[in-house]
Amino acid sequence: MPSIIILKGLDEGRRFELLTPLSAIGRDQACFIRLQDTEISRRHAEVYKSPDGFRFRDLGSANGCFVNCKSVRDVLLKPGDQIQVGQTVLLFAPLAGEMGTESADPFLDSLKIKPPKEPENFERSFALLGTVPESEGSALLSKPEGAQGDWLRSALARLGVIYETINATSQILDIQLLLDRILGLVLKTLSADHGSVLLSASFAQSAAIKLQGDSESYGDFKVVARASAVLGKGGSLISRTVVDHVMHEKIGVLVSDAMNDSRFNAVQSIVRSGVREIICVPMRGRHATVGVIYLDKHPIEAAVDVHGTLKRNSAFEKEHLTLAIAVAHQAALAVEDTLYYKARVQGERLAAVGEAVAHLSHHIKNILQGLKSGGEILKMGVRDQEMPLLEQGLRIIEKNHTRLFDLVKDMLGFSKDRVPAFQEKNLVEILTDVVELSAPMAKGNDAEIRLEVFAQEVFAFVDPEGIHRTILNLVNNAIDAIREKSYGLIIVGLKQSAETGFVEIVVSDNGDGIAEADLKTIFAPFQSSKGNSGTGLGLAVARKTVEEHNGVIWVESNPNEGASFFVKIPLGNPLKG
Repeated sequence: MPSIIILKGLDEGRRFELLTPLSAIGRDQACFIRLQDTEISRRHAEVYKSPDGFRFRDLGSANGCFVNCKSVRDVLLKPGDQIQVGQTVLLFAPLAGEMGTESADPFLDSLKIKPPKEPENFERSFALLGTVPESEGSALLSKPEGAQGDWLRSALARLGVIYETINATSQILDIQLLLDRILGLVLKTLSADHGSVLLSASFAQSAAIKLQGDSESYGDFKVVARASAVLGKGGSLISRTVVDHVMHEKIGVLVSDAMNDSRFNAVQSIVRSGVREIICVPMRGRHATVGVIYLDKHPIEAAVDVHGTLKRNSAFEKEHLTLAIAVAHQAALAVEDTLYYKARVQGERLAAVGEAVAHLSHHIKNILQGLKSGGEILKMGVRDQEMPLLEQGLRIIEKNHTRLFDLVKDMLGFSKDRVPAFQEKNLVEILTDVVELSAPMAKGNDAEIRLEVFAQEVFAFVDPEGIHRTILNLVNNAIDAIREKSYGLIIVGLKQSAETGFVEIVVSDNGDGIAEADLKTIFAPFQSSKGNSGTGLGLAVARKTVEEHNGVIWVESNPNEGASFFVKIPLGNPLKG
């Protein structure tokens, strides 16, 4: 289902799935996409479904609407479109699988790599002419100089930096590290002396790149990466005139003799640095230019590289410019994709937090209501000097105090990363203690609880407290499941596992069983069949504890036939496994 994700603004990170044919955007409470932005109208715009897809329409707003930085009234939305209303930027997220279907890249097409021409009378045969290992592709692209044949070496040399760029963008999620890596590749491939990456201030902020206090600014752009291939030189001056020219004309430029070019020879940064050649290309993504890549050469510094060896003082050529803009395009796509991914993750996190807060608030409200009721009954008992009322009020308070304690304990158990205290313990002793502790509660519900073990001593390396709490929780759930039975039976068993080195603990009951629909989510947090009496965290905590033991927990159940929970853990020390 398509959705709208807030990329920038007071509501940053929120996501709205477009479940209905029309979704209003504005400050009004009736708007499905309700924003806190004070610069938008009460009903600012709307997203609606049409025969050709989802469209965006301005509802006569005071400050207007923009899609991909262009003022619009009614426009068809495409995957990845950025919508701006007031100070808020929204992203139109596509259906699953729709992203990543980029058409042929014009930058790559411009490299003009052509295969060798075949003779006129060449006749193809269906015979097997040769074979190549499946790993040969990555090997050739990473080391094109090892290829056989002039045409193949030439083609691979042009594709090599693109391959390494795409490889880096698929493996590095940190934008700062990615841009540093790409800049190093460009310097190496184009034999530039210095290089810099400048991002627009808004993209640098969205990418959470930590800029130094003295980070250079060039208009709306910030220097976020620098590199030098010249020994002892950390970088050179960047010509703001060149950067402004590139951004204004929306082109990449190659300046072959900057100091004698009438457009740039009066620029003080070029005169002071003595730059001879410059390549500056825009980092154009799908919808916007996120920054520029700036490279230069110096007539003197180009003589010695970082290894102390003499460099060829070759000039930049047109194909270098073409290759640089292709790499810049890939870098821009990576920046956009990373920001999209971060926004999506943030939206999912906020949704999860919202669900947790809603569930906990409801549960805490019920507990507080119980405490309030118990307190009022207690006051009545004190006022009327009636002992039965005093006892009833005290019972209610104690019951809700226990519920609150269990809730806090489950929350801590689920959210806190704890280090289990593994000890070699007899599992039979732990299970015996659980059964003895649960027997009075089972008896109070007209139920019988039994312990069935295959041996009196079964030693395993476990966290005694964690395993005890897990099995006790399963037994308490079983007691709840048989409350309506005339005769309830709970069996706590310990048996040998079919897998060598493991043992299985089983807690079974003869209750009504678990619905098939609930079996899929039973171990997820905030899933409870107990209504207001359950926290919805007990089984989630149990699964976490079992997984800390390198074990596994599962349930088997059929309607009206009860349920059996299985805990399989290793006998050996999990820390050594």
